[in-house]
Amino acid sequence: MKRKIISIILAAAAAMAIQPGVFAANENWRDAFVTRLMREIAQDPTYTDVVLTDLDRNGIPEAFVVKKGTYGNIGCGFTMTDNAITEIEVPQNIIGECLENIDVYIKNDNYIFVGHEVPRYSSYIAYYKLEFNGSAMTATRINKLDVSPYTNVTYIDKYSNNLLENGYPNRTKIEDFISRYDVVNNLSAAPSEARVLVNGEETGVVGYTVNDTNYFRIRDVAMVLVGTSCEFNIDWNAEDNGINIVPGEEYEPNGTELSSDTVGQIEAVENDMPIYVNGRSTAITAYNINGDAYFKIRDIADAAGFEVQWDGDSQTINLVTP
Repeated sequence: MKRKIISIILAAAAAMAIQPGVFAANENWRDAFVTRLMREIAQDPTYTDVVLTDLDRNGIPEAFVVKKGTYGNIGCGFTMTDNAITEIEVPQNIIGECLENIDVYIKNDNYIFVGHEVPRYSSYIAYYKLEFNGSAMTATRINKLDVSPYTNVTYIDKYSNNLLENGYPNRTKIEDFISRYDVVNNLSAAPSEARVLVNGEETGVVGYTVNDTNYFRIRDVAMVLVGTSCEFNIDWNAEDNGINIVPGEEYEPNGTELSSDTVGQIEAVENDMPIYVNGRSTAITAYNINGDAYFKIRDIADAAGFEVQWDGDSQTINLVTP
């Protein structure tokens, strides 16, 4: 009886903190996922397994809460769309382990997600093509030979069954699980909706969104800052084969600035070349997208010394120079 009362209290607290489909404007998907998982597991602590996987390749994973057992044991699925938690209709013809063992293949530039069930009483493994249309996930039985001719790409979903403590959901464990969902599965980038201004003036700079964060070509940013107090140059560190950002130095254009147009979903690969500021190595994250290096503007701001103002309502980034 005591356990039931505590479960009800936890569920009620989570429900007051966030109503289904709505979350506070200053929360990102990670914060909203933690709150939702606290509520789901508190309502039924037998659903203890959680899988995070990004079937639509938009940088925000889909979450599935699973109970170990027979077919139809996926308790619920949800993701985030337009800054709100949205429900996913889940298939009833697979067991949860199918979502814990996913391979990804490329066929004609399309990604094919294939889940396979871990055999319990036989050596025969069942394979399913997993598809997500934004509101429902479907699992279609296939043969391994249907996909084996195609290129297999590295893909790791996130799985945990250790989110309880003394039989109840532990927020610290859930937060740690969500925070460890990394960028290894960012198979694509989407065109960013953010506008970039310099001291309130339009620039025409366009970029991409990767893992819910805006990235822009560093040469485009350098170009629109020409003539300001925060102008910077870019050169090549031949000794270490890396990009070198030189604050305060006059920018030397190469003719490619402000000429790029964003396209639909496109592959994003983390840039593994060294990045320097005034010759000193720095831990700036960048992505190679469509042949160019894209950076977070705040990382460039830290190097060049300008201020970044963000207006979430209008999706506007304003670069302010002294």
